[in-house]
Amino acid sequence: MAADLAAHLGRILPGFGSYLDSPDNLFDRDTPFAVFAAASSFVRERPLPVETWPSLASFINSLVVGGDEPLAEAACTCFLENLADRNHPIRPFLEGPALAYWQDWEGSA
Repeated sequence: MAADLAAHLGRILPGFGSYLDSPDNLFDRDTPFAVFAAASSFVRERPLPVETWPSLASFINSLVVGGDEPLAEAACTCFLENLADRNHPIRPFLEGPALAYWQDWEGSA
């Protein structure tokens, strides 16, 4: 599951695959929680192309409502919580439960 998640995020986030294997990544890649924690750090530390945000949000939106509870929990607790800010560029593209979760954490990140 974690390897599939890392591969999917690597297709959305340019350079994420290399980041996971680098010393800059402080997390392992063995669990979805660690992969999402690494992804949130990656997103915070690097400028991303504007066209990345809708694709990333769409993926997160689908995971949060997709029925895989551990994956949804990892997306929320290790990605959304770490980025939640009213001015973050992903925010306008979040929907439904992902947006509701984000709004609960805005200002705390």
